[in-house]
Amino acid sequence: MFELFSTVPSEAIPLLLLGVGLGLLHALDADHIMAVSIFNNSNPSVKRTLFFALFWALGHGGILIVGGLLLFGLGISIPESLAFFAEVCVALLLIGLGIYFIWQLRYQYIRIEQHRHGDIVHTHLYTDKDHAENKASNIDGHIDKKIENPIEDHIANHKPVMVGVLHGLAGSAPALALIPAVGSGQLAIAISYLLLFSFGVIVSMLAFGLGFTYLQSFFYQRYQTIFQWMRGALAFTAIVAGGMLLLRTV
Repeated sequence: MFELFSTVPSEAIPLLLLGVGLGLLHALDADHIMAVSIFNNSNPSVKRTLFFALFWALGHGGILIVGGLLLFGLGISIPESLAFFAEVCVALLLIGLGIYFIWQLRYQYIRIEQHRHGDIVHTHLYTDKDHAENKASNIDGHIDKKIENPIEDHIANHKPVMVGVLHGLAGSAPALALIPAVGSGQLAIAISYLLLFSFGVIVSMLAFGLGFTYLQSFFYQRYQTIFQWMRGALAFTAIVAGGMLLLRTV
């Protein structure tokens, strides 16, 4: 990759740096941060959120690079119908996730319980439904059923990558439109621009994910009621954002 950048003329460097800045801003589009937020609208986990943000950005950047190679190298542009389909999918995804989390909040209210076994203090997460079921089946009412949010599930089924690909397809036109002007007929410049644009997207989304998780953690550990209201507000906002995106698209 460094060899690729070494072939770029010095006069093109300002344009390439512009790509980083545009990538930083592009990552913070409302539908982007809404998707990353709503997918992590549960128990705060820095690792899970950063993994999702990173793989989302890789999926987003990957499809842009593929689109750039097709456009600049072969003269093939991403069909408008495919971009339209991707944008509709993003809108429906936000609406569906928002509805799901509102239903989940009504069905499951997360609580924290601490208890002691001798000198050992245990902290458990459980829901009202879990508490009722487990108390009926356990003599001492001990809650062993935990709410799990494994990172492996996100990576194994490629959710963040696929969501990133959808966003990349839906919003590829503005990024790819600059390639002919930036590239000036040189493939190295065009690819360098897309790589730096994608790098900006990755940095920006990781920074957002980190800030989002720490904000969640603060309220989760200190103000459970506010944390639950935040989850509900985020789910409702996802529905509104998805609805507005759908209306704008169709």
